[in-house]
Amino acid sequence: MLESFVITLREGIEAALAVAIVLAYLKKSGSDHLNTWVYRGLWAALVVSALGAVVAHRLAMDTDAYEGYFMVLGAIVVASMVYWMWRSARGLKGEIEDRLGQLVTGGAAGDPSSRRAAFGIFLFVFLMVGREGIETVLFLSAVSLNTTAILNFAGGILFFTFHTGCGSEV
Repeated sequence: MLESFVITLREGIEAALAVAIVLAYLKKSGSDHLNTWVYRGLWAALVVSALGAVVAHRLAMDTDAYEGYFMVLGAIVVASMVYWMWRSARGLKGEIEDRLGQLVTGGAAGDPSSRRAAFGIFLFVFLMVGREGIETVLFLSAVSLNTTAILNFAGGILFFTFHTGCGSEV
């Protein structure tokens, strides 16, 4: 249960940070009207992550070899993320804000309410949160091979209870 809690807590915080950066930038730039696209991207990523969990569950792999495959795949994902963060951590917030600025202004069009800006915000949030969701599925799949499903579920519920109980607001 503790493993599931730690995994969902870590990945949930990373996803929340990405969404918070986007929402804060949109507020700062006066583009609050695009917030609905942030939430749409968030919900779409959650649905895709849930579908990924269903697929992983349906594969029903109960051997040590599959556990190892999931662990190696998860390690590769984390190692690539660490390498990327090591190379670009200094200017990450500025880079994200620059990219969001291009999306919000619609590039050359300059129309903040354009479909291009809305779709860009949606896609940005979808990819950022979706990556975290798929990582969660991979890690929980590896953990669930030696832990009962109810404990994994309880760890996830414990995270969401803790997260919403703290009154955290973006």
